[in-house]
Amino acid sequence: MMMNLEIPKVKDITVKKVIAFKPDHATSDIIRIFNEYRISSAPVVNDSNEVIGFVSESDSMKCMGNCLFFDEQRNPTVESIMSKKIYSANSEWDIFELDNFFIKNHIRSAPVVDNEGHLIGIVTRRDALLSLQRLLEERSDYKRNLKEPIELSMHQKLMVKLKNY
Repeated sequence: MMMNLEIPKVKDITVKKVIAFKPDHATSDIIRIFNEYRISSAPVVNDSNEVIGFVSESDSMKCMGNCLFFDEQRNPTVESIMSKKIYSANSEWDIFELDNFFIKNHIRSAPVVDNEGHLIGIVTRRDALLSLQRLLEERSDYKRNLKEPIELSMHQKLMVKLKNY
């Protein structure tokens, strides 16, 4: 029996609690805050609360790696490493349009804005995956077909061979 599933929209999966940075935050703050709030990116806002940039885990890793190991600028500001090109998601897109947007722009998260450009929240690929999982769980055959992941022991890991392609 086929269920009629409604495809979630971005506005349905957007995380409304937004953690943001000011341009003068130190880059060392990024790592602490990303870890504390378990996020992987955040908008950068000016004093008028306009989004002027976006900073990601990879931005902070590159910067901190250089700062810690090559003794470049010890602790530059968020403004110096943030991406100034902002890709925002439309709240009316469905999750498949969102995924295409992420793939096309090589990103994993984006701010969500309304028609007037106001920040509504943040959406990530993880949010889209969670919504797909909720849809799957509504299907009657889902639990019957569920399998647990494999946790490899040290001995099993030594037996696994990687195939080079």
